[in-house]
Formats: sequence, structure tokens, C-alpha cells
Amino acid sequence: MLVLSRKIGEDVKIGNSVTVTVLSYDRGVVRLGIQAPKEVAVHRKEIYDKIAELNKIAAKSQITKLKDVLNGNNLIFNANEVGYQKK
Repeated sequence: MLVLSRKIGEDVKIGNSVTVTVLSYDRGVVRLGIQAPKEVAVHRKEIYDKIAELNKIAAKSQITKLKDVLNGNNLIFNANEVGYQKK
């Protein structure tokens, strides 16, 4: 793990396209600004972990159960198209 010290207003570059800026520090809370292209996913760790957990569950689920859930939410699943349609 790389450990860096930065002052408010200073940046850290990640690759060519991501910039992390220290915005403020108050009572033990650091606020960061992150500039990244739209195709780069940026999440807080707890959100990332939840997405990963849901993806694992979805990968193990049966397609018929998925269709039932989608249809129960007034969505139509069409295997020939990418995405879902409202009923």
C-alpha cells in the first residue's frame, strides 16, 4: 500500500485520467474530490461491497426467478434485447 501525505488543495493522480483532491479536513473527516471519466466507476467501499454482493447473488440465481422478480415489478424481460421495458 502506498501511503501519501497531502495538504488541503493538493492532488494525487491515478493513471492518466483520475485525480483525487483533498478538499477539507474537519474533526477527523477528510473530504475528497475525485475527477474521473464516466467509464471509471467510483464508489465508497461500502457501496462497492454491496454491489459485489448483489452481483454474486445474481450470478447464482436462476433466470426464471429473475423473470418472476422483474415481472412482479411490472417489467418485461426480453432475452433478445438488452435491458427491460415497462409493461
